[in-house]
Amino acid sequence: MAYQGHGLILLLFACFVVFTPFSPAEAEVKKYQFDIVVRSVSRLCHAKPIVTVNGMFPGPTIYAREGDRVIINVTNHAQYNMSIHWHGLKQFRNGWADGPAYI
Repeated sequence: MAYQGHGLILLLFACFVVFTPFSPAEAEVKKYQFDIVVRSVSRLCHAKPIVTVNGMFPGPTIYAREGDRVIINVTNHAQYNMSIHWHGLKQFRNGWADGPAYI
């Protein structure tokens, strides 16, 4: 009689494993705010204006995995227009996507 209880438990566990959908790691939405500012940096006794992102040069690292959605809001606080070149990012539904792959 004890073996029948173990068999039923084993059968229920097997049904649970078979009929439970396995969900892979879900994609995340990563949000970044980039503030573009020109700052004066002094190196070797000479001051030179450089473009910084969030006060850093080079700018911050974007952390994402394949399948993640990345939203980057860029605010230009500089006196002149500038563009940002994204190397190796696929930009779907965007006419300004980076052309060459793996650069």
